[in-house]
Amino acid sequence: FKVTTKDLHNVPKTEEGAIDFKQEFFGKESNLTVSGKLNGECYALAFRNIYTFGPTFRAENSNTARHAAEFWMIEPEIAFADLQDDMELADDKLKYVLEYVLAECPEEMEFFNQFVDKGILDRLNHVISSDFGKVTYTDAVEILKKADKKFEYPVEWGIDLQTEHERYLTEEHFKRPLFVTDYPKDIKAFYMRLNDDGK
Repeated sequence: FKVTTKDLHNVPKTEEGAIDFKQEFFGKESNLTVSGKLNGECYALAFRNIYTFGPTFRAENSNTARHAAEFWMIEPEIAFADLQDDMELADDKLKYVLEYVLAECPEEMEFFNQFVDKGILDRLNHVISSDFGKVTYTDAVEILKKADKKFEYPVEWGIDLQTEHERYLTEEHFKRPLFVTDYPKDIKAFYMRLNDDGK
Protein backbone atom coordinates (compact mmCIF):
# COMPACT_ATOMS: atom_id res chain seq x y z
CA PHE A 1 0.00 0.00 0.00
CA LYS A 2 1.52 3.32 -1.07
CA VAL A 3 0.25 6.87 -0.72
CA THR A 4 1.20 9.78 -2.96
CA THR A 5 0.15 13.37 -3.46
CA LYS A 6 1.24 13.26 -7.10
CA ASP A 7 -1.22 13.90 -9.92
CA LEU A 8 -2.63 10.40 -10.48
CA HIS A 9 -3.38 11.18 -14.14
CA ASN A 10 0.22 12.18 -14.80
CA VAL A 11 2.43 10.45 -12.23
CA PRO A 12 6.13 11.13 -12.91
CA LYS A 13 8.07 7.89 -13.49
CA THR A 14 11.71 6.87 -13.29
CA GLU A 15 13.40 5.12 -16.22
CA GLU A 16 12.56 1.83 -14.49
CA GLY A 17 8.84 2.74 -14.37
CA ALA A 18 8.59 3.40 -10.61
CA ILE A 19 7.03 6.58 -9.20
CA ASP A 20 9.60 9.38 -9.19
CA PHE A 21 9.37 11.20 -5.86
CA LYS A 22 12.24 13.57 -6.68
CA GLN A 23 11.49 17.25 -6.57
CA GLU A 24 13.50 20.14 -7.97
CA PHE A 25 14.35 22.30 -4.99
CA PHE A 26 16.00 25.66 -5.69
CA GLY A 27 17.59 24.25 -8.84
CA LYS A 28 18.83 21.03 -7.27
CA GLU A 29 17.38 17.55 -7.33
CA SER A 30 15.95 16.63 -3.93
CA ASN A 31 13.80 14.10 -2.13
CA LEU A 32 11.87 15.96 0.54
CA THR A 33 9.84 14.96 3.55
CA VAL A 34 6.96 17.23 4.46
CA SER A 35 5.43 15.89 7.65
CA GLY A 36 5.03 12.93 9.97
CA LYS A 37 1.29 13.64 10.14
CA LEU A 38 0.08 10.38 8.60
CA ASN A 39 2.16 8.29 11.00
CA GLY A 40 1.21 10.53 13.93
CA GLU A 41 -2.51 10.14 13.31
CA CYS A 42 -2.14 6.35 13.41
CA TYR A 43 -0.06 6.47 16.61
CA ALA A 44 -2.57 8.81 18.30
CA LEU A 45 -5.31 6.21 17.88
CA ALA A 46 -3.15 3.74 19.81
CA PHE A 47 -1.53 6.07 22.35
CA ARG A 48 -4.10 8.94 22.53
CA ASN A 49 -1.75 11.96 22.78
CA ILE A 50 1.44 12.02 20.71
CA TYR A 51 3.61 14.46 18.83
CA THR A 52 6.19 14.32 16.09
CA PHE A 53 9.16 16.66 15.95
CA GLY A 54 11.38 16.73 12.93
CA PRO A 55 12.67 18.56 9.87
CA THR A 56 10.13 19.77 7.36
CA PHE A 57 10.72 21.00 3.83
CA ARG A 58 8.51 23.14 1.63
CA ALA A 59 9.24 23.06 -2.10
CA GLU A 60 7.35 26.30 -2.66
CA ASN A 61 8.81 29.30 -4.38
CA SER A 62 8.08 31.55 -1.40
CA ASN A 63 11.09 33.78 -1.09
CA THR A 64 9.87 35.94 1.78
CA ALA A 65 11.12 36.68 5.28
CA ARG A 66 8.04 34.85 6.57
CA HIS A 67 8.54 31.54 4.75
CA ALA A 68 11.31 29.04 5.38
CA ALA A 69 12.12 26.26 2.94
CA GLU A 70 13.39 24.09 5.80
CA PHE A 71 12.39 24.21 9.45
CA TRP A 72 11.74 21.94 12.41
CA MET A 73 8.08 21.41 13.21
CA ILE A 74 6.23 19.98 16.17
CA GLU A 75 2.95 18.30 15.21
CA PRO A 76 0.75 17.18 18.10
CA GLU A 77 -1.98 14.64 17.44
CA ILE A 78 -4.72 14.17 20.02
CA ALA A 79 -7.23 11.37 19.68
CA PHE A 80 -10.88 12.33 20.20
CA ALA A 81 -10.13 16.06 20.46
CA ASP A 82 -12.26 18.82 19.02
CA LEU A 83 -11.39 22.28 17.74
CA GLN A 84 -11.62 23.80 21.23
CA ASP A 85 -9.10 21.24 22.52
CA ASP A 86 -6.77 22.06 19.61
CA MET A 87 -6.96 25.80 20.31
CA GLU A 88 -6.30 25.30 24.03
CA LEU A 89 -3.26 23.15 23.24
CA ALA A 90 -1.86 25.76 20.84
CA ASP A 91 -2.49 28.54 23.38
CA ASP A 92 -0.83 26.59 26.21
CA LYS A 93 2.14 25.46 24.12
CA LEU A 94 2.93 28.93 22.76
CA LYS A 95 2.71 30.53 26.20
CA TYR A 96 4.90 27.79 27.70
CA VAL A 97 7.59 28.28 25.05
CA LEU A 98 7.55 32.07 25.44
CA GLU A 99 7.75 31.86 29.25
CA TYR A 100 10.62 29.37 28.99
CA VAL A 101 12.62 31.49 26.55
CA LEU A 102 12.13 34.66 28.59
CA ALA A 103 13.19 32.87 31.80
CA GLU A 104 16.13 30.92 30.36
CA CYS A 105 17.54 33.45 27.88
CA PRO A 106 17.12 36.88 29.48
CA GLU A 107 20.39 38.33 28.14
CA GLU A 108 19.67 37.23 24.58
CA MET A 109 16.12 38.58 24.74
CA GLU A 110 17.33 41.90 26.14
CA PHE A 111 19.82 42.09 23.25
CA PHE A 112 16.98 41.48 20.78
CA ASN A 113 14.85 44.08 22.54
CA GLN A 114 17.61 46.71 22.25
CA PHE A 115 19.12 46.01 18.84
CA VAL A 116 16.88 43.79 16.71
CA ASP A 117 13.21 44.38 17.54
CA LYS A 118 12.50 47.16 20.03
CA GLY A 119 9.43 46.32 22.08
CA ILE A 120 9.68 42.53 21.60
CA LEU A 121 9.69 41.89 25.36
CA ASP A 122 6.50 43.89 25.86
CA ARG A 123 4.79 42.11 22.97
CA LEU A 124 5.81 38.64 24.18
CA ASN A 125 4.65 39.40 27.71
CA HIS A 126 1.37 40.67 26.26
CA VAL A 127 0.90 37.32 24.46
CA ILE A 128 1.63 35.41 27.68
CA SER A 129 -0.88 37.44 29.71
CA SER A 130 -3.63 37.56 27.07
CA ASP A 131 -6.59 35.30 26.57
CA PHE A 132 -6.49 34.32 22.91
CA GLY A 133 -9.41 35.67 20.93
CA LYS A 134 -11.61 33.58 18.65
CA VAL A 135 -13.44 34.71 15.53
CA THR A 136 -14.95 32.86 12.60
CA TYR A 137 -13.52 33.44 9.14
CA THR A 138 -16.85 34.98 8.03
CA ASP A 139 -16.86 37.45 10.94
CA ALA A 140 -13.17 38.26 10.35
CA VAL A 141 -13.92 39.11 6.71
CA GLU A 142 -16.77 41.39 7.80
CA ILE A 143 -14.51 43.15 10.33
CA LEU A 144 -11.86 43.66 7.64
CA LYS A 145 -14.41 45.00 5.14
CA LYS A 146 -15.66 47.54 7.69
CA ALA A 147 -12.13 48.59 8.70
CA ASP A 148 -11.17 52.17 8.04
CA LYS A 149 -8.02 50.95 6.31
CA LYS A 150 -6.93 50.40 2.72
CA PHE A 151 -5.45 46.93 2.27
CA GLU A 152 -3.03 46.06 -0.51
CA TYR A 153 -5.00 42.83 -1.03
CA PRO A 154 -8.77 43.46 -1.21
CA VAL A 155 -10.89 41.47 1.23
CA GLU A 156 -13.73 39.28 0.08
CA TRP A 157 -15.25 36.05 1.36
CA GLY A 158 -13.46 33.03 -0.08
CA ILE A 159 -9.91 34.44 -0.24
CA ASP A 160 -7.11 33.31 2.03
CA LEU A 161 -6.29 36.01 4.57
CA GLN A 162 -3.01 37.80 3.91
CA THR A 163 -0.42 38.90 6.48
CA GLU A 164 -1.78 42.45 6.45
CA HIS A 165 -5.26 41.14 7.27
CA GLU A 166 -3.97 38.95 10.10
CA ARG A 167 -1.94 41.82 11.55
CA TYR A 168 -4.91 44.19 11.44
CA LEU A 169 -7.11 41.69 13.26
CA THR A 170 -4.55 40.88 15.96
CA GLU A 171 -2.78 44.21 16.42
CA GLU A 172 -5.49 46.79 15.75
CA HIS A 173 -8.95 45.25 16.14
CA PHE A 174 -8.65 42.56 18.84
CA LYS A 175 -5.27 43.74 20.23
CA ARG A 176 -4.32 40.19 21.22
CA PRO A 177 -3.48 36.80 19.70
CA LEU A 178 -6.36 35.34 17.74
CA PHE A 179 -7.72 32.09 16.36
CA VAL A 180 -9.63 32.42 13.09
CA THR A 181 -11.88 29.38 12.63
CA ASP A 182 -14.28 27.93 10.08
CA TYR A 183 -12.39 28.79 6.90
CA PRO A 184 -14.13 27.95 3.60
CA LYS A 185 -13.38 24.39 2.53
CA ASP A 186 -12.24 25.56 -0.92
CA ILE A 187 -9.15 27.27 0.50
CA LYS A 188 -8.18 24.63 3.06
CA ALA A 189 -6.47 21.27 2.69
CA PHE A 190 -8.63 18.33 1.61
CA TYR A 191 -7.86 16.39 4.79
CA MET A 192 -9.21 19.03 7.19
CA ARG A 193 -12.45 18.29 8.97
CA LEU A 194 -15.47 19.69 7.14
CA ASN A 195 -17.87 21.81 9.19
CA ASP A 196 -21.40 20.57 9.70
CA ASP A 197 -22.71 23.23 7.29
CA GLY A 198 -20.62 21.68 4.48
CA LYS A 199 -18.92 25.00 3.69
